[in-house]
This record gives sequence, C-alpha cells and structure tokens, in this order.
Amino acid sequence: MDTTKNIHNISANFFFFLAFTYVVVALLFRNDMYVNAMIFLMRVMDMPFAFIALMYGGSGLYLQINEGKEDASAWGIIIFALCLLIFGFVVFVNFAFPSVL
Repeated sequence: MDTTKNIHNISANFFFFLAFTYVVVALLFRNDMYVNAMIFLMRVMDMPFAFIALMYGGSGLYLQINEGKEDASAWGIIIFALCLLIFGFVVFVNFAFPSVL
C-alpha cells in the first residue's frame, strides 16, 4: 500500500505541474505569442500528460477502494487494465488522427 501511496503522491506533483504548464502554453498560443514553440510544446506534452493523469487517477481510485486493507485485491488488476486500455486508446487517437495545428 505504501508503494501505491508513493506513486499517487509523485504523480500528483507531476500532474499539477504538467496541467499548469499546459494551461500556460495554451494561453500563450491563444494570444499569438511564440506560436511555433507553443504548437511544438502542445504536441509533445499531450502524451506525458495523459499518462500522468491516468497514473494519478488510477492510483487514487485504488487507494479509495482498498482503504484500510493491507492485502492486494483484484481491483488493482482491473484498474490497471482499464488505465492501460484508456492510454492505448489515447495513443491510437494521437497517432491515427494527427493534429491540424
């Protein structure tokens, strides 16, 4: 359970950092400041942001389900498989339908 809590804490820090950075990049792009650099950053940051968001959400869900329990349950495998499936779908959409920016 400590490992899951550590993953949750670290992914929370990365999630908030990447979310704040993505909002700043989107605002700069919207205001036509450093447009080429912002397009590059938005294309590069979408996959790590999706990965960290799924890690943060999945570990938080697992911690909520197994609150107070020391033994691992089948819910961990189900949550991991669901997060892996969602991330695979995000990767497919990212490469199958390229951005028009």
